[in-house]
Amino acid sequence: MFSLIFLGTLFVFPRAIKAQLVSVSGYVKNYITDKPVENAAVYEAHSGIGTITNSDGYYRLWLKKGEQELKISNAGFEDSAPTFLTASDTIVSVNLKPRSFSEGSTIAGNKHRANVARREAKHMLARKNKKKKDDSYNGFLVHNID
Repeated sequence: MFSLIFLGTLFVFPRAIKAQLVSVSGYVKNYITDKPVENAAVYEAHSGIGTITNSDGYYRLWLKKGEQELKISNAGFEDSAPTFLTASDTIVSVNLKPRSFSEGSTIAGNKHRANVARREAKHMLARKNKKKKDDSYNGFLVHNID
């Protein structure tokens, strides 16, 4: 009898706990190239629950319903911190802007390569901005799934 009650609690309680959580998932992409950002850290600011993105830039977290603040970061990119409300499963896709190179920076010990990379990044950003009619950039898109 005890074993039946114990087995029943193993199946009932996890479902009850999971019912209080919602899925927050999405993609992290490079704002300039629109390519996935792999190994970006994605975590909820207050609880510390987090993960990293896979090779497709995809992540998924299970969080409590309510107001959430994600912190998303990766080396070489500006951090993003979208705040949003979750009542159901939610998709939050983020575009991270690459950090601009400082004038004296070097890449792998080669100043010439740093200058070339800096010029290419500026050129790509200028092309991306020409394509966009709206100059406002918030860096993320939230979509609640009902």
